[in-house]
Amino acid sequence: METQNLFTVNYLKFCYTCQDAHQCDTEGKCVACWEEKGLLNKEAKVELTTEELLRQYAD
Repeated sequence: METQNLFTVNYLKFCYTCQDAHQCDTEGKCVACWEEKGLLNKEAKVELTTEELLRQYAD
C-alpha cells in the first residue's frame, strides 16, 4: 500500500474519534501519537477487528 494511502487509512482509523486530533497538525505528530498509544506497530501488520479498535479507542 502506498505510504500516503496508509497514512490516510491510519488517520481515519485512529484519529476520527480522538478528542485531541486537532493537536496533530503534522504527519510526524500523528505517527508519534499512534506509537505512544500503542496503536501503531511498524513490525506487525495485523488488522484489528472492529471490536478491538473500539476497545483501543475507549482506553
